[in-house]
Amino acid sequence: MPLAEPYSIAYETYTTVTAIFIRIETETGLSGFGTAAPDYHVTGETSDSVYECLENMIKPLILNQEAFRYMYLADKIKKIAFNHRSARAAVDIALYDLLGKYARLPVWKILGGFRKKIATSLTIGILPINETLEMAEKFIIQGARILKLKGGNSVEEDLEKLHKIREKFGTGIRLRFDANQGFSEQDALKFVEAQEGIINLELL
Repeated sequence: MPLAEPYSIAYETYTTVTAIFIRIETETGLSGFGTAAPDYHVTGETSDSVYECLENMIKPLILNQEAFRYMYLADKIKKIAFNHRSARAAVDIALYDLLGKYARLPVWKILGGFRKKIATSLTIGILPINETLEMAEKFIIQGARILKLKGGNSVEEDLEKLHKIREKFGTGIRLRFDANQGFSEQDALKFVEAQEGIINLELL
């Protein structure tokens, strides 16, 4: 799927995203849907390896099993596909989708949730400083109150961006930072020591 804008993090720039969608159907015709979004740098999976795992390992295991024995199925899947986290996630989502539809309840209620909404952030990929500020302003105008900044290529530039966002937009905006495996140990220590002057910065 093409992205509206390129998205850069410490180890790659994305112009498209590949996702694998699955459907699990019961004998009564009820369908549960799930999706996998593999990222080789994070889970060691590719779209091909996810497809092969789903088709050759997980599908034979769950075919003709009882659809609503979630813990039983999840345990069996984990044992044979432990290192295939995206593939397991897709099936996990689909099984919960089935459970929710069968119970006629939203999954968040089945899981014990009590909130009807949660705060989330809008993410700004790695961009030049001026473009970072422009993107931040665009998101804030759209109503964003939490911004997450991607970094990891340069401690100094990351700190400058964070300081400038704080200077321009004040402390009413929650600010998060994610280096995406881009920092060495020395970089991480340098960043942590230098970021103390940035008010209410959340590190991910």
